[in-house]
Amino acid sequence: MSRNNTAIFSTGDAAYLKQMAVALYIACSHNPQLDPWIITDATKEETEFLEKYGISVIRVDLKKEYDVFNETWPSQSFWWSIGPNMFNDLGYDYSVFIDGDVYCVNPIDMSIFNEDLEIAARSDESNMYNSGVMLFNNKKLVEKDFYHSALNSYRGLSTDIFEKWHGGKVHDQQVLSSLAGNNKMSEFLGDLHIFDVQDLNISWNYPLNLQSGREEEHKELLKLPYSEVKEKLYFVHFLLSQPWLPFEKWGSRNHGLFQTNDFPNGWVVKSKLSEPDPTIRMQFVMDWRKDVEVLGNLYNEQLFENFKDLAISF
Repeated sequence: MSRNNTAIFSTGDAAYLKQMAVALYIACSHNPQLDPWIITDATKEETEFLEKYGISVIRVDLKKEYDVFNETWPSQSFWWSIGPNMFNDLGYDYSVFIDGDVYCVNPIDMSIFNEDLEIAARSDESNMYNSGVMLFNNKKLVEKDFYHSALNSYRGLSTDIFEKWHGGKVHDQQVLSSLAGNNKMSEFLGDLHIFDVQDLNISWNYPLNLQSGREEEHKELLKLPYSEVKEKLYFVHFLLSQPWLPFEKWGSRNHGLFQTNDFPNGWVVKSKLSEPDPTIRMQFVMDWRKDVEVLGNLYNEQLFENFKDLAISF
């Protein structure tokens, strides 16, 4: 049986282990009632360093099941779907998934973990869900065969017809959304597998830039100084910030960020969705980096190459 009844986990390959370890370690420093895990296909040798951080490993390989490979959406980004099965078997009633670019800044509200919960995630105005932070009732999802439902949705969205219709390959948030119903992803699949997905408020998955359908929530926070904004949040989602890299390398092939002359150091902001106060993003990045340096000093380990030099970019 587990020490606690709630697990917190990330999924990824060997190249993403340090980012996941940092996200989980910081989350558990605020929430010792959570047990940290990583689901990965990395080798025992590659994951050995996680023991010092108190992070346990579930070693699986689902690449044959989730067999779309591209540089933007790796197979491991879908492996959260097996989490409820794994953690239910280990004796956990609930589990929390966070991505490696999620930063926990405060203790979470544990009252949400009750029998009313099935799945919870933050949505936007089109009822599409973000998978950066997800809460699961493990027993309910095992009983409803969540894993195979997610896998079947993934396969239904991994087709030439979907790619032409959508304009790109399926990603993990589309699979999650397809399971929630009442959106274009579930409609594409004919509402095959519908789960009760509770809509989390923005404090559970703060996106830094304005999200359609969440403007009012965000505007209230934008009126506050950074210290007060931080106090009101559980998780900050860096999304394309990648705080372990110099800001010039942020973004991705399909979802770019750009520099603006509004600030002397060339702050990075979203290219399509408004980010009224980019300094908030930078302050969270700098706090994350301070936490990583403290962690590295505590265990006498340099987690990211030339980490101290990254601050020069700002």
